[in-house]
Amino acid sequence: MLTYSIQTYGCSMNYSDTERMETYLEALGYKKNPVLKKADLIIFNTCSIRQRAEDRVLGQMVRMGDLKKHNKNLVVVITGCMVRTPSSKYSAKRDGLFTKIKELDVAIKNDELPLLAKLIREVNPDINIKEIPEESLESYFQINPTHSSHASNSQAFIAISNGCDKFCTYCIVPFSRGREKSRPLEQILKEAQVAVKNGAKEIILIGQTVNSYGLSTYDKAEKTFDYLKKEPFVYLLEELDKLSDLGLERVRFTSSHPKDMSDDLIDAMSRLKTQMPYLHLPVQAGENAVLKRMNRTYTVTQYKEIIRKLREKIPKISITTDIIVGFCGETDEEFETTRKFFEEMDFEHAFISQYSNRNGTYASKKLKDNISPKIKHSRWHTLNNTLKKNSNKVLKGFVDKTLKVLVEGQEKDEWFGRSEHYKEVRFKSKKDLLGQIVKVKITSHDDFRLYGKIIASK
Repeated sequence: MLTYSIQTYGCSMNYSDTERMETYLEALGYKKNPVLKKADLIIFNTCSIRQRAEDRVLGQMVRMGDLKKHNKNLVVVITGCMVRTPSSKYSAKRDGLFTKIKELDVAIKNDELPLLAKLIREVNPDINIKEIPEESLESYFQINPTHSSHASNSQAFIAISNGCDKFCTYCIVPFSRGREKSRPLEQILKEAQVAVKNGAKEIILIGQTVNSYGLSTYDKAEKTFDYLKKEPFVYLLEELDKLSDLGLERVRFTSSHPKDMSDDLIDAMSRLKTQMPYLHLPVQAGENAVLKRMNRTYTVTQYKEIIRKLREKIPKISITTDIIVGFCGETDEEFETTRKFFEEMDFEHAFISQYSNRNGTYASKKLKDNISPKIKHSRWHTLNNTLKKNSNKVLKGFVDKTLKVLVEGQEKDEWFGRSEHYKEVRFKSKKDLLGQIVKVKITSHDDFRLYGKIIASK
């Protein structure tokens, strides 16, 4: 039997895409084998947000050459954000990756997954894989995912769109994944129903800008959601909320864009029973001139107003964000404004990154990456120190409180999971609690985690 192995890099969208690849490959007759040297088909599902992510994949290609010496029928595939043109090494029009990766056999974008079997046959016409209905599908979203990204069936990623229309100047996603297209509502709800019937207690909706669901240029041109009398994303959350009758307890979504954080959405978050008191809302900078250079289409004042409304409607909400330091031309004065903003906003967590030039983006072509690594590093530490103070202050407030924790996994003798506020909670128990929602009394914390003792159920 033919076997496959998939190496996944990057965001939750890529992990969701991998779940569809698994279904597709198993329909072709492949069997999953995580051991690379034993696989007949190796797929690298790639991320290209940063150059370092691509370099990790390129570094694996030397090993692929060695494996091909022992398995002459090995097919090496690169999918994901590094690819622009679906092709095999024998195609008339080939992706640019073939010019620098001699070990590569097939390159294909994730949303072109139905074409994969055809390209594998181009590489090896004698390969014994059957023809399957999935090869003729118009959308890869029609392929049911395995939902294998999580350790149990209690959690499920559900992708609701693909691509992005925002064109932030530092970001490659609109070029790697294309323009934003939303999935049909009924398709999403059907996938969610199946997941809940299979045991999902938590659904995580994912998309490049998940709260712009149904609002893209493509969606409007196609009039896909014109029949709805409210925002498509709000309607989707309301319909998912009805699945609480079947056992769904939590619905999360990531990642959101401030531009599409409407009053109606905030209201829905405050009243729907499956909505959690948590939101990740990337701001990227706390200074208007920097935001403008990034093509982030809001001002600091507008972002603050969104946060004010969220905290007014959902008083105990946990808000986290993304920040880029050292973006092109960021002066000391601009960073100081961002620093003060960061302190003022009291974010409970943040992914702080040092800007790195990304080939193919507007910033790489039109803006100068003129901030030294030393200054970027210093600015990162400045914000991270503030973040630690904020995080410790918030986590201290959970001590002696009892939280509901969805158990996600175990490391040695310690279970870990997430609270309703998306705090990581660790505790010890000899029972198998994977996938369960348990009550944990918090006893201590470190900079970013809570620790506690499980409360025995009566």
